Amino acid sequence: MNEYPTLNFLLEHARALAWATAAAPVLGALLAVAAGANALWLIAGAALGIVGFGLVRSYVELIRLVTDMLLPK
Repeated sequence: MNEYPTLNFLLEHARALAWATAAAPVLGALLAVAAGANALWLIAGAALGIVGFGLVRSYVELIRLVTDMLLPK
């Protein structure tokens, strides 16, 4: 599968990418609250982090399914 470096990268680093996607809005909300924003931004940041985590994980599962079924081994 060397001819598909992006797919290889996503499959190898899926867990780290999902956690980074989940952490980014939470950290952004923490920084906003530290700068004086309303504490409700933490709830929004956590919700967005959960949704982002799920989206990345489902995308990686779809890539894994496609590579397992369609690409030659």
